[in-house]
Amino acid sequence: MKRVGLVALGLGLAACGAAMPGGAGDDTPLSGLSRNVEPVSVQPRWRLALSEGPVYRLRPHELATPAYSETLDRIVVGSSSGEVVAAYAGNGAVAWRRNMGGGLSSTPVFDGRRVLLGTDDGQLVCLDGDSGEERWHYGVQGAVQQPPVLLGDVAVFVDGTNSVYAVGRADGAWRWQYRRTAPADFALAGEAPPVSDGKRIYAGFSDGHLVALDARDGAVSWTRDLAPEHDRFQDVDAAPVLIGATLFAASAATGVYALRPDDGTVLFTVPVAGVNRLVQHDGALIASVDRGEVWRIATDGRVEWRTRLPGGAPSAAVTLGGVLGVSMSQGALHFLRGRDGRPLQRFFPGQGLAAAPGVGVDGGLYVLSNAGILYAFRPGT
Repeated sequence: MKRVGLVALGLGLAACGAAMPGGAGDDTPLSGLSRNVEPVSVQPRWRLALSEGPVYRLRPHELATPAYSETLDRIVVGSSSGEVVAAYAGNGAVAWRRNMGGGLSSTPVFDGRRVLLGTDDGQLVCLDGDSGEERWHYGVQGAVQQPPVLLGDVAVFVDGTNSVYAVGRADGAWRWQYRRTAPADFALAGEAPPVSDGKRIYAGFSDGHLVALDARDGAVSWTRDLAPEHDRFQDVDAAPVLIGATLFAASAATGVYALRPDDGTVLFTVPVAGVNRLVQHDGALIASVDRGEVWRIATDGRVEWRTRLPGGAPSAAVTLGGVLGVSMSQGALHFLRGRDGRPLQRFFPGQGLAAAPGVGVDGGLYVLSNAGILYAFRPGT
């Protein structure tokens, strides 16, 4: 197997602390950024191989986004090996590891000193953040690959069967659920994480519908078909975004919609096929498009810029001040200038990065490569 290393241009070696050396697809020192770009003040600091020894796969694929807890000062992330790892944010030293028995694609969510995360074999699990010991779990029929949303005394999450569940945060006891029938034809892999405004839960489904549910009992407030003229790949896989009094959502078949949150009335649309992720940045939308493009869309529907990046499909963007971080499924981690989309810097660890980066309140950026290597970037000069 050919190994692709990091390109070292102009930066010295970063300290690896107690973190393990790189694994499959990564056999060079932790350093380096690519040429012909403007540097930003984010530098690689350490890396940690999540698996005990290299695992060689023809097309490795990791989907889990790392999460940072300020309370614990730890990064928690799972991997396709079935292991969840908690590492100290400062140097990557492992605090604990736990084998969950199946693959992990979900972003962890912290509830005080506890960690909630989904598993690919259909569990929402609550772990003690200090020790990794299990506190409770709730089993469902489909893979739980999106993070839950915490609302009052419940955790609300979705699974791969077009279902939404609410369980008690304290004990994992069932509270309510909602399910839509999956389309008979093809659907895209994955689903949108739920989003809440405190009163309602907004969830997208593979049949092209966006649904608003009452957060108290799961009763349907309204539904909206975002792909009425399509019967294939109409999935609403991007998490809805609330900006002011407007709710934004996207269907992969038709584009971005602006809706009224109270009743789902469509205010306007931005026709762009293939949107799979939406995030907010500086009062605007950043849309990731599966053909390798990132768009900035104003809240009135104007497209302010779009940038095409090499290396497959882009992840959801994350914000570092005025800079955006986007990982590419078969390429590099790219840093873009938020105001105009200009590429500033990129970091290529080999084998690509299908998982979106995570950003902590400590100012760090954390990303898991397809080779199963967790990288930490910290602000620097």
